Amino acid sequence: MTDRPDDTAVPRDADELNDAVSELGESDTDRLETVQERNESLEERLPSPDELPRTHGSPGQG
Repeated sequence: MTDRPDDTAVPRDADELNDAVSELGESDTDRLETVQERNESLEERLPSPDELPRTHGSPGQG
């Protein structure tokens, strides 16, 4: 379980999943390129380690 809300729509059956994937591009190569572009975009928006807040203690301490 995650604390982050999931904003993506979850397909409920194979037809909905197929429709969601087909929206990424016409061919498998197009779909892979679309996913790669989205991943690169996410990586660009991630903060660098220097930008992350410093915390003290272990993750188990809450």
